[in-house]
Amino acid sequence: MPPEADRQLLLRLHGQLAAALERQDWEDMAGIDLAIRDCLQALVGRIPGSDEVRHARRQLQQLHGQARAACADECERLRRVLLTHLEYAEGRSAYTRVDLFQGGR
Repeated sequence: MPPEADRQLLLRLHGQLAAALERQDWEDMAGIDLAIRDCLQALVGRIPGSDEVRHARRQLQQLHGQARAACADECERLRRVLLTHLEYAEGRSAYTRVDLFQGGR
C-alpha cells in the first residue's frame, strides 16, 4: 500500500475513534480498536513510511491513549454502580436476617 494510502487509513481511524470517543460509544470503540490493531500489524511489515505516515500514527496513538483512559474511567464508573447494587442486596439480606431473628414477625 502506498504511504499516502497508509496515512489516509490512519487519519480515517483517528476520525472514527474521535467520533466514538465523543459519543462515548464503547461498543463502537471496541470495533475501532480491532481495526487499529489490524492496521498497525499491516504497517509493521512495510518499509518505514513517510514523515506524514509517522505523524498520523503518532496522532492516532495519542488519541488511542485518551480513549483507553476514558474506557478505564467508564469501567470504574460501572464498578461503582455495581457495588452500589450489591450494597442494596446486602440491605435486603439484612431484612431477611432480622426477620429470622425475630421469628418472622
